[in-house]
Amino acid sequence: MSPPKKKGTSKASPKKAKPSPRLVRGDETPEPPQMLHPCVVLAPASKPLDDALHRALRTAQFAPRVEHDPRMAMAEVCLLRREARQRRGASADAEQPAPLILVAAPNAEERLLLEALHTHVPDVPVYQFDGASLQQLHTPDAADATEPPVIVQPPHQPEVTDDELSTLLSPKRSNGSPRNGSDP
Repeated sequence: MSPPKKKGTSKASPKKAKPSPRLVRGDETPEPPQMLHPCVVLAPASKPLDDALHRALRTAQFAPRVEHDPRMAMAEVCLLRREARQRRGASADAEQPAPLILVAAPNAEERLLLEALHTHVPDVPVYQFDGASLQQLHTPDAADATEPPVIVQPPHQPEVTDDELSTLLSPKRSNGSPRNGSDP
C-alpha cells in the first residue's frame, strides 16, 4: 500500500534532463558574426534603396548611413573619417575611413563633392553601385595611409601649478605688502 498523500502539496514533477544546445539548422557549425563597417550611401530621395544594393553592402561588410544631400554626405564621411583616425591613433589599428557609395550617376553637385573629397580627404574610398555590385571609383593613395597617428587624449597637465595657485590666492601683493580691502 502506498503512503497517503498530504493535502496541500503538489505532485512532484519528474526530473528532466537539461536540454543540450542544438543548432537550429542542424549539425553545422555556426558562423561567427560579421563585423560591419560604416559607409555613407548617397542616394536620391525620390527612390528607395533596392535589395541588390543591400546585398552588395552586406557582401562588402558595410553598414549604410544613407544621405540624400551631397553636403550632408560629405559631413558624414568626414565625421566617420575622424572617428577612424582616432581609433587608429588610440589602438594602432589599421582601420580605413568609411567609404562613400554613390547609387546614381553623379550630377553636377555630386561631382563637386567628389572633387572636394579628392582634394581635402583623399584617403576616403569612393564606390559606384552599378545595379549589381560596387565598383571602386577612387582608391586612396598609399601615401595617405602612412600619415602619423592622431593623438586621441593629450597628456593631462594642470593649467596652473600649485605654486602659481598659491601665489594667486595669497593675501599679499607682489611687492610683499598685505592687501587691504580698500586698495584696487
